[in-house]
Order: sequence, then structure tokens, then C-alpha cells
Amino acid sequence: MPEPTIIKVDLNVPILPISVTPGTEIIIRGSFTSRHDGSIIDAVTTSWPKDAPGGESIDPIGLIDLDGGGLHMTSRDIAKHEVHAIVTDAAGQACSAAGISSPCLVLNSQLATKRLLGTRDMWSTMNGSMAVELPPPAAVPPAALPFLQIAGAFLLVGLLGIVGWRWKRGKDNSPEGQLLALSRKVLAQLNRADQVIAAPLKPTVDAAVKAILEKRVDAGSKEGQRVAEALRRVNERLEVTAQEERAAKEQEAADELLREMESALEAAEEMKRSHP
Repeated sequence: MPEPTIIKVDLNVPILPISVTPGTEIIIRGSFTSRHDGSIIDAVTTSWPKDAPGGESIDPIGLIDLDGGGLHMTSRDIAKHEVHAIVTDAAGQACSAAGISSPCLVLNSQLATKRLLGTRDMWSTMNGSMAVELPPPAAVPPAALPFLQIAGAFLLVGLLGIVGWRWKRGKDNSPEGQLLALSRKVLAQLNRADQVIAAPLKPTVDAAVKAILEKRVDAGSKEGQRVAEALRRVNERLEVTAQEERAAKEQEAADELLREMESALEAAEEMKRSHP
């Protein structure tokens, strides 16, 4: 079973944020004794024993300013020096003034001002200890763990996918990526082209791709730009050749279709003459 969180009150830390949600109950235990006047100070009460100057008495001012820290006392045990408080919905004024999140533990400076002392002087007279008990964090139900694990796995895969996509996009847009893309485009055209044209070009393009991959040619350098320009010329020539081949095939197909149509017309005329 999870253990509660214990925070020791430090007199050198005037304001300390605590991570709990509204409605949560906290417990403050312990007290300090001041050598200045023999008073015993817990979270919300100052008491003087019988042998103190002025005799036995109680003052409802303690070490912690609950309201200023966004807390509200629900019960206290003066004898045990134990205070129960809940976190309110409203932000503590002292927390907001210090620019920290609410709730927070605020040391009560009134203890010093009532004795005409500075806070450091007052704290230096005090011996003892005080601690705040926070409830343990809410446990995740065992049945929910597989779903959380699956959700976490999907999230991780998604994040890795985004990172990988951005890395690949950046690499593809780099001078080296653009030069490799152009080289592969030319190789693909050579594989489809007439071997009479492709045979003398393919070894040279293969060598260019290998040089780029082995980083013997810097794609961003002047020499890399020369290689890119040569590949663009090869690419343009192959595209022109491919267009010419397509045009020639289209003309051949059209000529064959016309011949078939003329043959069909001649056959029709012959049939007409043979059957007057």
C-alpha cells in the first residue's frame, strides 16, 4: 500500500508549494519551543506553560498561516500538537503574492512581529520539529494498467513516427537528398529506356550515385552542383527520347488502325460488287 508523503517544515523556507488538489486533507504534526519567552508553538496555536512569565495561556496564532496558503483547518488536538486541514478551491493570497501555485505552506510572520523581533531572529530562538503529512498518490487500478500500457505504446510509436518523418523530410530536402533523388530518377528512366541509349549512360550514373552515398562528392559543393547539372541534362534527354518513342508508337498504332479500316472498307466494297 502506498505510503503518505512527509514534508519537514523548514524555518529557512518562508513559503513552500505543496502538490495536492482541492478537497485533499493534510495533517500537520509537531511543535517548536521558543527560548525567547518559553512559548510552545504548533501549526495554529501558541501556548505558555504555568511557569512562563505571565502564567499559563493560549494564543490562536501558530507557525503556519493556513488561510494565506489556501488551507482551512477542520480539527486540531492541542495536546498532541496535531492539526487537520483541507485544501480549498480558492488560491491562497500569500501563494499568489509570492508567484507560486496554491496551496502552499506559509510561515506566520506575526509570531515575530508580536515579539518585536525580525523573523530570522525569532526562528533562531526555536527548537523542535514539525512535519506535514500528505496522502499517498492515487493508485492506478490494476485493470487499467494494460490499457495505459497500450496507450503509451501507441503514443511512443506515434512520436517515433513523427520524429522519423521529420528527419526523413529534412534529409530529402537537403542538397544530398535532392541529388540522390535526381540520380535515382535518372536510373529509373534508364531501366525503362532503349538499351541502345541506356547502355553507355547507366555505368556513369551508377558511379555518381555511389560517389554521393560514399560522400566522395559533397552535394552542396561546386563539384556537386556540376554533377547535378550533368544528371539534369541526362534526365532531360531521356525524357525527350521517351516522348519521341511514345509519339512513334502512337503513330505506328494509328497507321495500323488506318490500314485495318481501309482493308475493312475495301472488303465492304468487294462484297457490294459481288452482290448487286
